[in-house]
Amino acid sequence: MDGTTSRPFLRVAAALGAVAMAAGLLSGCGSSGSGFIHPNVDFSYMRRAAVLPFGNLTSDRLADERMQSIFLMELLQADILAIVDPRETVAAMQALGITSTGTLTSEQAVALGEELSVDALFFGVVEEYGYSQADRRRGPEITTVFGLTETQTGALVWRTQAHSTGTSVWRRLFGGGSADLYSVSVDTVRKALRTLL
Repeated sequence: MDGTTSRPFLRVAAALGAVAMAAGLLSGCGSSGSGFIHPNVDFSYMRRAAVLPFGNLTSDRLADERMQSIFLMELLQADILAIVDPRETVAAMQALGITSTGTLTSEQAVALGEELSVDALFFGVVEEYGYSQADRRRGPEITTVFGLTETQTGALVWRTQAHSTGTSVWRRLFGGGSADLYSVSVDTVRKALRTLL
């Protein structure tokens, strides 16, 4: 990555990493994920961002709103970037005639960035959300794709897919029921953000 990442970004990255590891151990969620970060992007100039409405590929009609809410809260707690009020984001999308959720074209990303005066746009798509039909012992399962687009050119600079379940080796060894849906949701988001931060 060209340039140097700002010190606040590094400090919060370390803090979030520690929180995510501790949360994973305590909640006993099983997690997996992989991520891509553009090698030529300097994140240090990013000061203000917006979170787009999440896409939803599941049968739960509220999965996107629930996951977006948790993702937004984790970003606000990290205090790395100034985050635009989601209502402003939706209003700007409507003003520009952007109806898609999840991901945007490069042209739409640049236009929305200008409209909101933001440096970056976060997006997400919920691919799996709820309790496993194949094995109820696994508890809730969540698979979500997250990404970040910079608004100068509309280029994708970060993308990751994270998957979490309500059980883990820890729980199998020491007993106990599966983690609840909220805990698995938080674990999924934190797992994803660790690939960026």
